[in-house]
Amino acid sequence: MLCGLKRGLYRNSKSKTIDSFVIIFKIFTQEVPMTFFKTNWNKFFIVLISIFVLLLAFSFALDIHAKTLIDKAFTQAVIVFGSAKALNAVISLAQGTELDLPFVTVAVGQILDPINDLVEQFSLIMLASMTSLGIQKILMGFVTNSFYNCLLAFNLIVLNIWLFIRFKNDENARSFFFKITIILVFLRFAIPLIGYVNEVAYEYFVKPQYNIEQLNSSIVSVKDEVSKVTNETITKKEEQSFFSKVSEKFDSNYYTKKIEEYKSAADNSSEYMVDLIIVFVFQTILLPLVFLIVLYAFVKGIFSIGRNKEIK
Repeated sequence: MLCGLKRGLYRNSKSKTIDSFVIIFKIFTQEVPMTFFKTNWNKFFIVLISIFVLLLAFSFALDIHAKTLIDKAFTQAVIVFGSAKALNAVISLAQGTELDLPFVTVAVGQILDPINDLVEQFSLIMLASMTSLGIQKILMGFVTNSFYNCLLAFNLIVLNIWLFIRFKNDENARSFFFKITIILVFLRFAIPLIGYVNEVAYEYFVKPQYNIEQLNSSIVSVKDEVSKVTNETITKKEEQSFFSKVSEKFDSNYYTKKIEEYKSAADNSSEYMVDLIIVFVFQTILLPLVFLIVLYAFVKGIFSIGRNKEIK
C-alpha cells in the first residue's frame, strides 16, 4: 500500500511538472510574443518601413525615370538657350544694317534694340535655368550613388537594432543618429521627386498655356524672319546701280517700309520670350527654392524633436 501511495504521488508530481512546462510553453509561444508585439508595435512598423525604403532605394524604381525627366528638361533648356543666342546674333547683325538718307546715315536695325536687350536678359535667365538643372543632375547622381545607398542601408540597420537593444545613457546619441538617418532617407527620395513634381506641374498646369516647344518654334521663326529682312536689305543694296542708290536716298517710303518689315518680323517676339521666362523661372528656380525651404523646415523640425523630451 505504501508503494502504491508513492507511485501515486510520483505520478501527480510528474503530471504537475508536465503541466508547468505546457504553461511556460504557451506563455512563450503565445502570450509573450503577443504582449511583446503590442508593446513594441511602433518599432516593428519602423522595421517594415526600413525594409520598404531599402528595397525602393536599391531597385532604383523612382530614379531611372526621374533622371530621364531631368535630362529632358536640361536638353530643352539648352535648345531654347541656343535659339535665344541665335536670335541675339541675328538682331546684332540687323542693327548694323545702314541705309543712307540725304546728309545722314540711318541704321534701321536699331528699331530692334529693345528686343535685343530683352533677348540678352532672357539668355541670362536661361543660363541660370541650365545651371539649376545641372545642379539637380549632380544631386541626382549623388543620392543614387552606391556609396550613398550603402551609407543609408548601414544607418537603417543600426537604427533598427538600436530600437530593440539599448545601452546605458544612449538617449542623446540614439536621438541624433535617428535624426541623421531620417534626413538621409528624405534626401534619397526628395531629390528624384523634384523631377516628377516639375513634370506634373508642367504637363497639367503650365503646358496648356505655355508650351515650350511651340514658344521655341516661334522664337526660331522670328530669328528667320529678321535674318531674311536683313539679307534682302544687304543684297539689294549691293545689287543697286549708282542712280538707284541716289534716287533711293530721297524715297522716304523705302525707309518706312524697311522699318515696318523689321517690326513685322519681330512681332510678338517679346511675348514669346516673356512666356518662356515664366516657364523656366517657375520650373527651374521657383520649385527648387520651394524644395530648399521645405528641406530647411524639415531639418529644423527633425532636430527640434526630443529637445525637451527623450526618445524612449
